[in-house]
Amino acid sequence: MKTFAILILAASAHLPVHAGAAGLTPAPGPHAVGLRVAQLYDYSRAMDEQLDAFGKPLATPQARPIQALVWYPARQSQAAPMRVVDYRQAALSDVNFGLPAADSAKQRAAWLAGPQKSRYEAATLAVRDAAPAAGKYPVLVYAPSFAEAADENLDLCEYLASQGYVVIASRSLGARSKVMTDDVEGVEAQAADITFLVNHAHTLPQADLDKVAVAGFSWGGLSNVFAAARSSRIKALVSLDGSIRFYQKIWSAAGDVRPARTTVPMLSLGAASLPFEELAQKNNRPTASYLNSMKYSDVYFGTMHPMQHGHFSSLYGLRLARDDEFGDFRRADVEQAYRAVALYVHRFFDAYLKQDDKALAFLRQSPARNGIAPQVMAMRFQPALAAVPTEAAFLRAFAAAGYCDAQALYARMRDDSPDFALSPLHLNTLGYQLLGGKHARGALELFKLATHIEPKYGNA
Repeated sequence: MKTFAILILAASAHLPVHAGAAGLTPAPGPHAVGLRVAQLYDYSRAMDEQLDAFGKPLATPQARPIQALVWYPARQSQAAPMRVVDYRQAALSDVNFGLPAADSAKQRAAWLAGPQKSRYEAATLAVRDAAPAAGKYPVLVYAPSFAEAADENLDLCEYLASQGYVVIASRSLGARSKVMTDDVEGVEAQAADITFLVNHAHTLPQADLDKVAVAGFSWGGLSNVFAAARSSRIKALVSLDGSIRFYQKIWSAAGDVRPARTTVPMLSLGAASLPFEELAQKNNRPTASYLNSMKYSDVYFGTMHPMQHGHFSSLYGLRLARDDEFGDFRRADVEQAYRAVALYVHRFFDAYLKQDDKALAFLRQSPARNGIAPQVMAMRFQPALAAVPTEAAFLRAFAAAGYCDAQALYARMRDDSPDFALSPLHLNTLGYQLLGGKHARGALELFKLATHIEPKYGNA
């Protein structure tokens, strides 16, 4: 194993490292990084009444509290950068906005007096409330793992901001309380939080709302797929050992979350697959792969050989982890793999949000060609197999054909994609539009198609 570790480090040693980020990311981009903490409320949802261990009610707002961490490209500043303890202290009040300052200060002092003092004191890239840089930047929402805080991947989020992105994250909260639940209600609550954060980006002058993507780790790598299935605004997805790989019972229970509806590019970076026996023991053994079935999307499958599931969190899996928590590998091996993760996430977003041809070429060649040893990372690319069949595509083809043969056109599109469907009700409405526009033959074609799809549909 020692020889294996030396090979990993030697083959990947030329990847640039930024010491200020604890060696966890490549060299930062051209921008300084600012951090803003925004305490927000979603007034469309409320939390249930919360009690303490003694049965006494806690102060519960009549809205859903969402504390957002916003990293952004900033102007250079002489102010002191954030430290890990600053992030941890901010997380103390990410649900209880009224946490007494004395309680927060007491916990901060305990961290700085504890055995991991040096790790809590470590500096990061971001400067709190730094002046923002000029310009517009793509928006990335980061979705944390199950019930975890927004700062669990602070290094990745800071690094992406340095590369010219506005990055927003909030805690993984359950639907009705702070406690996340491993069911459809729980994942839909986090998906709704993702949408809330995208909407909050409208208030940020730097945000380019035409370029929005979501990255998620573990449970967040399931919630982001739910969010994308319900919003055409999301243009790309990143899954860091995402639960979309394992929780078929959850995504199958949501009728509108299907591979055929996930039509945006996906980068999936994960640990080596769990053995069949372990998946069966966890009762999570899937019978179908969501990612393999995404035939309308470019999908990249990366396997990070030295990394276990928890290592995809830079805070808990690396910065605050003990040296004996890396299995058969050394800390340095896993940190090297995490740098490769950060690099690939950055290049993926550059390719699909910034339309960077060099970044796309980077993704399409082997990791070894990009300076990452095969012992560290393997990559498989699954290109989109077909164009997305949509109602809009059907109507354009129908008009181009002179409003003829609607049933034949529908049959061809169904042959290409059995998931393709049209609404008889909407076809009926469109038929009346054609009648009003003096296209009676075309209207008849749509009425006939509506009754072909639903023979008992009397209106058509």
